[in-house]
Amino acid sequence: MVELQNIAEGVQNWALKYLLTWEALQQLMVLVFMLVASWVAARKIAGWMQSRTGIWHGRHMIFVSSRVHLSAREILSVIITPLLLWTSAMIAAAANWPSIILNGAATLATAWAVIRLSSSIIRSSFWSKTIALTMLVVAALSIFGWLHPTIEVLDKAAIKLGNHSISLLFVIKGGIILAILLWLVSVANDGLQRALWRSQGLSPSQKVLFGKLGKVIFIALAIIFGLNFVGIDFTALAVFSGALGIGIGFGLQKVFANLISGFILLMDKSIKPGDVIAINDTYGWVNQISARYVSILTRDGKEHLIPNEKLITEPVENWSYSNENIRVHIPIGVSYNSDRKLVKRLLLEIAQNNPRILKTPEPACLIKSFGDSAVDFELRVWIHDPVNGIANVRSSVYEAIWDAFKDNNIEIPFPQRDINLKADEVEKLLRAMYSTMPKI
Repeated sequence: MVELQNIAEGVQNWALKYLLTWEALQQLMVLVFMLVASWVAARKIAGWMQSRTGIWHGRHMIFVSSRVHLSAREILSVIITPLLLWTSAMIAAAANWPSIILNGAATLATAWAVIRLSSSIIRSSFWSKTIALTMLVVAALSIFGWLHPTIEVLDKAAIKLGNHSISLLFVIKGGIILAILLWLVSVANDGLQRALWRSQGLSPSQKVLFGKLGKVIFIALAIIFGLNFVGIDFTALAVFSGALGIGIGFGLQKVFANLISGFILLMDKSIKPGDVIAINDTYGWVNQISARYVSILTRDGKEHLIPNEKLITEPVENWSYSNENIRVHIPIGVSYNSDRKLVKRLLLEIAQNNPRILKTPEPACLIKSFGDSAVDFELRVWIHDPVNGIANVRSSVYEAIWDAFKDNNIEIPFPQRDINLKADEVEKLLRAMYSTMPKI
């Protein structure tokens, strides 16, 4: 009971000293006034911006409105409130007026603004909660005057690595800067990708190339600025970069060969998304070109990942490199008793009636050879959509040939062999067989 009474008396004395005073009442009045002023200002400005649809939804505000899922009034409120409170606290400090309540309210308002904006921008619940907890801890330390002592303690808790000292403050500061830079890289990369895909003057391969180059540049700049912010000397990285170069030369040469090959493919436009290609036994259309491989989607629904280096060093058939027209060869054999002129006329009519076969260039029908059992014809036709398949074109033509040949009594022969036996040879064969038979 005595301890509880002492605690109650301590709280009462603190309230009488800091809250139940004329100075505290003045600060509370200023605080209430600033909160009302920020609410009114946010509402008025938001109404004016929403009445000017072209300003809020225009080209210069697309980035903000697409990333921050808050209304105009909420965004303005979380920005104006801490600004007004910090302004009033600085004015009070300059005039030597008490400002402890205003400083605490401004700190809390700033923490709330950061938490509110970050939670609306960041999709990850883990990172949004981490930022919220961090800001609340920093605000609490600042209000009670423990922020600077805490920073000094974290700075002194360090370990020595050669001539450099790494403290907890250094690690925390580096982690915060790295997280911010990575978020900025993702935002900038998303904006670049949207701008590239909206561009009408770039080919698909150029869009992919510039997008990957932009991502690499953004990451490199983030690393450089991050190291500069935390105070790392770049000359200290000379040994590390040399070791990294040796590691790349021995262990990662294939990875970097594929990376460089990918950039070459994108620059020379020899293979681009949507092309129909064949390499070795893989045939399909290019679905995606990544940093390490090219994704080829076949008509069976299988996705083959071909390393970029193979597409540079091995022969590749690109059926849509200069144009998408390709010629399809359809062989057919007919009996020697067939009318060759009728066969050619039927084959050309079938080709001209097929919807996927082009009229120009015209289909052609040739006699290829005189086979053992048939006269070998070849129908040559052109199509402009190899992405839709070739085997199905042959199949539809063969079905039409089957029906047309049946209607016109044209025989499609199968292999035959003629055997000629001489009488004396047959007699010798029978004598030999009889001599080997057992006597009864």
